[in-house]
Amino acid sequence: MLQALWLAPSAADDIIKAPDFAGGSIRLLKGEQQTPLNFDVRFAQTPEQHRFGLMFSPPLASQNGMLFVFEDSAPRSFWMKNTPIALDMLFFAADGRLVTVIANAAPHSLTPRRSKLPARYVLELAGGEASRLSLGAGTRLQLPLIID
Repeated sequence: MLQALWLAPSAADDIIKAPDFAGGSIRLLKGEQQTPLNFDVRFAQTPEQHRFGLMFSPPLASQNGMLFVFEDSAPRSFWMKNTPIALDMLFFAADGRLVTVIANAAPHSLTPRRSKLPARYVLELAGGEASRLSLGAGTRLQLPLIID
């Protein structure tokens, strides 16, 4: 009996710990007028952070999200595994141009959501936020990024 207790995994082993994410602000420039919109984000920069993303996240406040930063531009694919909230995914080219918007990706969906063109940055926002803010053609991610 004692051996069975010794071999049983502890409850602590089942806890999934999120990686540490740097936080900061980014700016999107919207439409022909390049109207500035500021967002508070967490930056996902490492492979571990990319894998975890917004898994297990509580609802996001307006103009809050996560910016995935990759070393290169490439076709990107995201899913919603273990993500309990709907998300908008905005894919940006290396020069900051918005190249794809995925609206209201369903919570927990394993369906891949893909960029139409190579992307270096992906901004995840609360589902419906891109439409509410009219983020679409002509939107740019202001570069360079300043990440602490």
